[in-house]
Amino acid sequence: MLKAKDKQKGNIWSEFEVKELISAKLKSNQMQLPHKFWRGPNGKEHAKIAIKYLIEDHLQLEQHEIPKTITANTFHEAGLYRILVEFFDSSYFKAIDFVYPGAFDPWEFPKGMTGIWDGKIGRKRAHQAIKQMIKDMQITRDEIPKNINYRIFKEFNLGGMLQTLYNSSPYQAINDVYPNKFKPWEFHIKNYWRNESLTTARVAIKWLVKEKMKTPNGKIYLIRRKDFLDHSLGQMLKVFYENSHLKALQDVYV
Repeated sequence: MLKAKDKQKGNIWSEFEVKELISAKLKSNQMQLPHKFWRGPNGKEHAKIAIKYLIEDHLQLEQHEIPKTITANTFHEAGLYRILVEFFDSSYFKAIDFVYPGAFDPWEFPKGMTGIWDGKIGRKRAHQAIKQMIKDMQITRDEIPKNINYRIFKEFNLGGMLQTLYNSSPYQAINDVYPNKFKPWEFHIKNYWRNESLTTARVAIKWLVKEKMKTPNGKIYLIRRKDFLDHSLGQMLKVFYENSHLKALQDVYV
């Protein structure tokens, strides 16, 4: 076994030697690595070898297991947190991305991922995350309202993003990506209509009749209660029209 004190050669170490040193370090957290091991001309390359060894050899993780397993604490426990400070702005995601470039998105990591939604870059990243979520769900754009809710965002590790950028509102998030494509009442928003006005209810009725059902003039009678329910307007009928779709239609068109 190579020992740190056995060798000083201008901070240049082979991959095999780095692995031996890191192996010894992982077995004994108190072990000191050679002077300027991380700061020499090959310091960042040493870090790359160390991270890869930690993940693949010491923890024996498959690549797809990394996001659900690796956290900043993983580096703490291994005595390798200095790597994050020295090269990666204390970000374990940046460290992972350096070793496996482009293999993961930051939102795939559920623990300790702070600051990734800040500023313009954060907003752009949020758009990418939402679009990827929808793609992974294999739903069409028109199917979004009936399939997207708060629980779905949490399942895709996007609950923090939703809270940080969109006041925990799935509708606000979707509307940010697809502006004015959907109406808020199309989403399963608890007590939405109890906090809305009759004016909004009338707008929703016209939206149903004209935009969704494309009902010809003079044929309002073709609209059924089921149409209201199919377009997430059942709660509106209950709040404003005593569950009667006829009263709703009469209010707007008679």
